[in-house]
Amino acid sequence: MILFDSHIHIGQFRYLYSTPQDVLDFLTKVGVDRFAVSSITTCEGNNEKVLGEMLEMVKIGGMKVVPVFWVMPSMLEDGWFEKFLDCGIQWKCLKIHGYFCNWDTDGWQIEKVIAKATELKVPLLLHTGGRDESDAGSYMNVIKRHPEQIFILAHSRPVEQAIDVMQHCPNAWADCAFTPPECVSEMIKCGFADRIMFGTDYPLHNVFYAGENMEDLYLKIVDEIKGTMSEAEWELVSHKNFERLFGKI
Repeated sequence: MILFDSHIHIGQFRYLYSTPQDVLDFLTKVGVDRFAVSSITTCEGNNEKVLGEMLEMVKIGGMKVVPVFWVMPSMLEDGWFEKFLDCGIQWKCLKIHGYFCNWDTDGWQIEKVIAKATELKVPLLLHTGGRDESDAGSYMNVIKRHPEQIFILAHSRPVEQAIDVMQHCPNAWADCAFTPPECVSEMIKCGFADRIMFGTDYPLHNVFYAGENMEDLYLKIVDEIKGTMSEAEWELVSHKNFERLFGKI
């Protein structure tokens, strides 16, 4: 089975620190062939540390790694946006987190990030869920304004809003990181198998499910998501959509 994970992290999350090597070793054990990864240390504001983590991840992971640049609003004013873009990493995706930070969907900051994603010809990952300002539906208008740009609705939350956005915006994709299988099933039934990517948000599970066997838990998630769709649909979700968006190797 070919398996790509579109939503992976390295770095500091609460009390847990996951090095690039930790994450690479785990994903290799569970059979993940490629993965899109960002540093959750971004939330601490330690940009030097984030940059070092991402450079190390790209170095040791090689072609398996699809590097994701997690953008904070402050970076657009303090020069770090340009520093990350010029660091030598070939970014394959940009990301914003509307739950952790305030992103005005009509503001110049989000427009600058979208403009750069469009220039680089890479998707923009949008965290969805947690509050009204970051729910999937809150991005409907901005996604409609940029039909040439692909947006990924991370987590697909709330699922009814994610479905609505995807029905109105053919440039809206989704991942299923921490998405309940029944919600993935709803999206599949709506005909979105060609715009959904498998993702897990690993290694956050080490915090939320402390004490459980992580390999068993990861493989259980794979089986549950796979069980919501046909084999042909799973081929799309597990790796073919990833390849369409990020390229083959």
